[in-house]
Amino acid sequence: MWFAINVRPGCEERALALLQERALPDGLEELFVPRVEVGAAREGSDPPEEPLAPGLLVAVAPGKREIRAALRHARGIDELLLDGPSAAEMEPGEVALLGALTCPGHRTVGFSEGLVGTGGAITVTSGPLCGRENLIRRVRHRGKRAYVRMSVAGQEVEAQVGLRVTCRRSTTGAVATG
Repeated sequence: MWFAINVRPGCEERALALLQERALPDGLEELFVPRVEVGAAREGSDPPEEPLAPGLLVAVAPGKREIRAALRHARGIDELLLDGPSAAEMEPGEVALLGALTCPGHRTVGFSEGLVGTGGAITVTSGPLCGRENLIRRVRHRGKRAYVRMSVAGQEVEAQVGLRVTCRRSTTGAVATG
């Protein structure tokens, strides 16, 4: 079962570190901050990343009892949590989407590429958003970001995902008459 733990935005990594100390002893299978690549990798370094949804931590465990135990045993976690020591179970569709956008061991949504057609329609040609254009609400071309509306534990969140778009060139040109 997947659970969403809401922490104060900007405190995701600190909360993750506190919970990781207790994760295995309390029975958590996986604990991560879903992340997203927001740019291209520079020479000799990894691409820049940021949290997919600010304040979101995801835990995978056999049941809610293990989550409660980890939250109870992690020293200092209470000051980072938004809703008190609780976690909300994620819906199967939410788990499937997050699982499709990321992979176990590397829970980072990669960079996507696409084309802008006539009328501003976006067609994603590669990356995790390929075939999921219906999730895109708007695109910031200069920042190479797509704003994606998704549900996490029953709450709608707007996440930013890396998307590089280029204009589709028209293949119809002037016809020479002679």
